[in-house]
Amino acid sequence: MNFLLTIVGMALVDRKGRRFLLILGTSGIIVSLVGVGILFLRTETVSLDARSPVQAMITPSQELTLRFDREEAGRLLAAHSNTDKRIDANRASLAIIYSYGDFTAATTFVRSDDPAARPIEITRASCVPANKVLAFFKNPLGNLEAAQSAPLKIKKALVGQVPSARHGCLVALGLFLFMGFFAMGPGVCVWLALSELMPTRIRSNGMSIALVINQLVSTTLSGIFLPFVSKHGYSSIFFLFAGFTVVYFIVAAFFLPETKGKTLEEIEAHFEGKAASIAG
Repeated sequence: MNFLLTIVGMALVDRKGRRFLLILGTSGIIVSLVGVGILFLRTETVSLDARSPVQAMITPSQELTLRFDREEAGRLLAAHSNTDKRIDANRASLAIIYSYGDFTAATTFVRSDDPAARPIEITRASCVPANKVLAFFKNPLGNLEAAQSAPLKIKKALVGQVPSARHGCLVALGLFLFMGFFAMGPGVCVWLALSELMPTRIRSNGMSIALVINQLVSTTLSGIFLPFVSKHGYSSIFFLFAGFTVVYFIVAAFFLPETKGKTLEEIEAHFEGKAASIAG
């Protein structure tokens, strides 16, 4: 999808213009991200937090081994008073978010209808880094020594309903649309537009700064993705990304001039003329 829509964007960039593709791309990104967020929200609202009964299963060695099958799902749902019966124990899922001191980890989702699924195993080694270097990258402010003797704490034990195959197809479609609109719009245009908009005398330094900022933001978002999702859910992160893209859309639609067919000198004169009129 990324490859094919990049070719489409390259074919259209000099015909339709940079601004047109940026507006089209960001509009499609907003719609697809909001759609995926709504799909995740619909499944996340059908979930229960069985933290207390799971916490009671922890062994004196501060570890946990839990086989999540239909019977165990039924016990967890009964302990939480699953009154609305929206979650079927025969088709339930479980993921546990846990911590030892300042360090947090999460298990993968397991399904009650999967007889081949391995038991959930939570140990100190699965959460606490082995040395100070790894501890710094996982949590720069974490106390490694305290975590090596801290008790196991269950932060969340989310029991939910396994979504239907149709739901999974819709999520995949939304993500494909997101990739496609990005490839056709910002993926093709952003660096081209930036290089054209910057004055010749600062273009090399300006592009370097823009690249550093781009990589810094990308790295930051990658770093906060999983912690944010574990605390607020997948729907929240997709809505947040959609909000960022709304700002992108506003800039492209109302502040970005069209540079198609203009020389670098004409573009620079455009901004110098605006600056002169503002100063006057």
